[in-house]
Amino acid sequence: MRLIIEARVELAESDLQPEPRRLAVIDRTDDDLEQLGLTLEEGRELLAAAQSALVCSQAEQWLAAEDYCRRCCTPLYHKDSRWVVLRTVFGKVRLQSPRFLSCACDRSSGTRRHTFSPLSEGLPRRITPEVEYLQVKWAAHMPYAAATALLKEVLPLQECVSATGAKTRIRVAGAELDAQIEREIAEMPKADVISNATESREVTAVSVDTRRGSSIAHRRNRDLWVGRSISSPVAPRGPTAPTR
Repeated sequence: MRLIIEARVELAESDLQPEPRRLAVIDRTDDDLEQLGLTLEEGRELLAAAQSALVCSQAEQWLAAEDYCRRCCTPLYHKDSRWVVLRTVFGKVRLQSPRFLSCACDRSSGTRRHTFSPLSEGLPRRITPEVEYLQVKWAAHMPYAAATALLKEVLPLQECVSATGAKTRIRVAGAELDAQIEREIAEMPKADVISNATESREVTAVSVDTRRGSSIAHRRNRDLWVGRSISSPVAPRGPTAPTR
């Protein structure tokens, strides 16, 4: 028994359809039930092949609309092509990235002609958000080496993730969260402490708590003090000394 899995891309605005791309060929013996379904390795290879076919087709369709000048609609001169490696949640994908020479109309606007790669500019980080999400989430619950080994076992990420990369992404994610929290705090309305301060002699309970946190972005510790007082309409029985 042989199972052939192919991928066929249908273009919406074109009459010429590309040939089907073979993703995997799986051979099984007819009278053997010990190996039912796909193995883990075959599943990883199939996912990697399907991801490569999809990403390559998407990149080709996107580049087809980037080979002309946006101002004068003149076709751009194709200088050469290079390879760009994109790390996805289903493995690495190599994409052909053409380089174009900027249009001659740039001289009229005072800009010198230069070479540029639309695909390199469109994919500056060369990694999908799903890979970063899985690395950060799994590394937050277990050691970096164990999280990396588990990701490589269930997904075709043998050449995409590493323990050092997981540690770096944890730090980057922490710095981004710190910056986001600081922006949210800065956007909060400022409290008028002096005009809103009130003095009460009928306080039945006072609680103060402290917490020390560290900021990865600024590399310093911060102390947070939180206090709360509970007032009662009933006057206290005897004089009490103020506490600090």
